[in-house]
Amino acid sequence: MTNFFYKNRYKFILVLVIGIFVISLSSCRFDAGNWNSKPYTTYGQEWVDLWNGGKGAFNALFAWPINLLSYPIALICSTIGGWLGSSYFWGIFFTTIIVRTLAWPIYSKQNSSSLKMQLMQPEMAKIQRKYAGRTDQRSQAQQQQEMMALYKKYHINPIGCFGTMLLQFPIFMSMYEVVQRVNARATTVVNGALSIEVAGDLALHDTKVFGIFEMNTSFWNATEVKDKIFALVIALLFGGITFLQQKLSQRPLSYQKKYKNEQNQQKNQNQMKWVMTIMNVMFVIMSLSNTALAVYWLIGGIYQIGQSQIGRAINEHNYKKAQENNIII
Repeated sequence: MTNFFYKNRYKFILVLVIGIFVISLSSCRFDAGNWNSKPYTTYGQEWVDLWNGGKGAFNALFAWPINLLSYPIALICSTIGGWLGSSYFWGIFFTTIIVRTLAWPIYSKQNSSSLKMQLMQPEMAKIQRKYAGRTDQRSQAQQQQEMMALYKKYHINPIGCFGTMLLQFPIFMSMYEVVQRVNARATTVVNGALSIEVAGDLALHDTKVFGIFEMNTSFWNATEVKDKIFALVIALLFGGITFLQQKLSQRPLSYQKKYKNEQNQQKNQNQMKWVMTIMNVMFVIMSLSNTALAVYWLIGGIYQIGQSQIGRAINEHNYKKAQENNIII
């Protein structure tokens, strides 16, 4: 079973990526689909609104991890933005950096697991060669036992990488919701006739970037040409950063070249490449529909490139250290 998970890890990643994308499109909400248009109220009222959003306990059960984190992150965003002239842009900018930095240990754990997987490749290949062509039940059981012992030796949980991905998901979905909701406005009817728009408790009122470009709009809805151009440029920059990030992640590290299985690796990489390309195009299209969201994704993408390059350098260092000292890290 353990070997099965490892052999099919790329397929599981594909399913996970697609699943996360589908959930993201619905913003992890199981109500009427309008949660992201609701301005923030007090934290207690947030839970009441969530419960009453459409499906009561069912809705709260699946949405609670996002709601648990969303309000505190929105409070951080509103506080920082308030210090800087009630700026929507600077609130999102610094909150994105803070959230991604706090989530770094999860990312590092994922990197560490990846390194250990590479270090155990020679021994895994040896076991696979030993039992190649032996399909009887006894041989399969012995292979499984040796594989389990190998995972134990390197302190690896073969499905642990999926756990770390799932841990990251509520954090980044909460940030996604903050960008959508922190400046949302609700329509309130006064005396049964007059309708006014009311900002939430955590709203930031300066929605310009550097006092020039409007963030609280989209490419399709912007009324000024400069705001349309800004929205388009941000979306294209985000697409370029995502493409660069994808290319950088595909570059093998020095020790990965040694253990590379050309045929299977190339096939798996091609599958991931097409899925990620399609997703990147869809995200660029989505970013045209919300300039603030595009700005958040761009900031996060640039920061993540820095994170990944530091992670690669740490992996290279740890691998060389392990090889020199003949230790298991």
